[in-house]
Amino acid sequence: MRIREWLLVGCSWLLYVAVQAQQLPQGTLYSLNPYVVNPALSGAFDFADVRLSYRRQWQGLDDAPNTAYITAHTPIGYGNKVINSARTPRHAGGIGRVPTPPAGTWRWGAGTVLLADQTGPTERNIAQLTGAGHVSLPGEWQLSAGLGAGMLQYTLRFDRIQTATPSDPILPDGRVSLLKPYFSAGMLARKGNFWGGASVLSPWAVQLAYPTPSGGATTSKLLPHYYLTAAYRLALADEWVLFPQLWFKKAGPASPSLDAQVRVQYADRVWGGLQYRHKDSLGGVLGIALSSSLTLSYAYEYPLSAISSVSTGSHEVLLGFRFNNRAAIYCPPMGW
Repeated sequence: MRIREWLLVGCSWLLYVAVQAQQLPQGTLYSLNPYVVNPALSGAFDFADVRLSYRRQWQGLDDAPNTAYITAHTPIGYGNKVINSARTPRHAGGIGRVPTPPAGTWRWGAGTVLLADQTGPTERNIAQLTGAGHVSLPGEWQLSAGLGAGMLQYTLRFDRIQTATPSDPILPDGRVSLLKPYFSAGMLARKGNFWGGASVLSPWAVQLAYPTPSGGATTSKLLPHYYLTAAYRLALADEWVLFPQLWFKKAGPASPSLDAQVRVQYADRVWGGLQYRHKDSLGGVLGIALSSSLTLSYAYEYPLSAISSVSTGSHEVLLGFRFNNRAAIYCPPMGW
């Protein structure tokens, strides 16, 4: 009986680690689609934007994180003061600045996020609707605020947990799924060639409890995830633009994560750059606008931690579609 008790404690610890390890997924190409973590970008431009992405983290490591998502958002209404020429500012060519709609211009936007993530025996499926308001202020500032609401399905697959005795009754069969409400909130500020954003996913801790055969439960929490980001569009020469961008992420008691990315963009059609995640990875980003309605981007990261001994790196792809893009914009202002 003593051995059985220790096994139960060990399995409970395993489940706790599995749930806590990486609560919500991370991505290198969030820099090209910040909407996935910030609802304030809902309908930020005058076309419908649809993105599909897949990330395979730590290639070569069994049960490593892999994430897929679909996002879609579009403007749904404009204020009375909006004029046609101000609805979608074209990308400023050469060394010019990104144009700003007149003060008092506002619009509404709406969108949706569908995300599926798996890490080891844990799975997270998120479905949410988002809405945002955008207003132009004096001094060429543009301010956006957005909210998201939906559902989170958190699943623990006991059939993926191996024990010394496969038929050991300590673990239940199959899987256990929990369905919880899911929320997000964010803000976005733009002025000229600068933009910065702040957002939170799951602003209130979500309680997770998995029953065990002993009659108890393994408990955990989905903690709030905070994001801060800032970027600047710096014209280097005619048709050449440099985009430095920083991401700061914090979730629960875990150490903050800092990402730095620098991209060079040519003629709104081709871009490439370097990505560094502090003490975690180093990689590159490539992308191309195949037309005014289709873009393709790819990112690779090589781990700088001890995990490099068992992994060849992480791969991520992002496919973007634009609908009703009447202005034939290949790359929106600010590079996203």
